[in-house]
Amino acid sequence: MLGGAVTDDRQAGLTGNTRKADSQYVEDALGIEDEYESELAAVQVALTRYEVTPYEYARRRSEIAARAFLRLAAAHQRFVARNS
Repeated sequence: MLGGAVTDDRQAGLTGNTRKADSQYVEDALGIEDEYESELAAVQVALTRYEVTPYEYARRRSEIAARAFLRLAAAHQRFVARNS
């Protein structure tokens, strides 16, 4: 019976760490998404005001998306490291 208590304690510790890692990952992802949407909105406004060409808009949009993707990948790597 004592072995079951030790296993339960380990499981509780692991679950707590996982939940903390999960919540940090969600915070990171939401922050990255907010920044992405903000940057994208600024470029869309510039396009509607004819401040950038459609080609420049497409280039900026792809740069913003690539930067967000790389940041999400880094956040995912941190999440995996925290769960290991």
